[in-house]
Amino acid sequence: MGPEINPYAAPRTVPARPPLPVETLPGRRRLKIAVVIASLILIGSPIASALAMSDIETIVISGPVLSLIAIVLAIFAWRSDLRALWIISYSMIAMSIGCFLTIVLMEWSPAEAQIPIGRATIVFAFGIQAGWLAMWNVWARRRTLEWQNDEE
Repeated sequence: MGPEINPYAAPRTVPARPPLPVETLPGRRRLKIAVVIASLILIGSPIASALAMSDIETIVISGPVLSLIAIVLAIFAWRSDLRALWIISYSMIAMSIGCFLTIVLMEWSPAEAQIPIGRATIVFAFGIQAGWLAMWNVWARRRTLEWQNDEE
């Protein structure tokens, strides 16, 4: 029995690897939108912190706005290749909830909350800047996937 008749024989040639579908790489549009949204949070946090130090009542607007932006980021970063951006999203949401609960549970007036919440927002604004590393990581991973796809 020859190999051309044997259906169980190993193939004589190596089949070409099929091209990767576009969906396996993170969508360019989704990546760009997620990076822009994360940038809004990273830039907006120091601005909101500065405003909170001058007038604590500004957190009534800046906190919910940045939290909504963070929720949108969490939705856009749902894909596994963008999940490094979750740290930015969830930390912003946690900060907003933390400030709210602190003020409510301590029963602080705006004058009493000015210094402790203002200082907490400054510490947070400095700490959240590490999110630029998460964004760089996501962007660099995207580049690596593009290069690997081009080589194949």
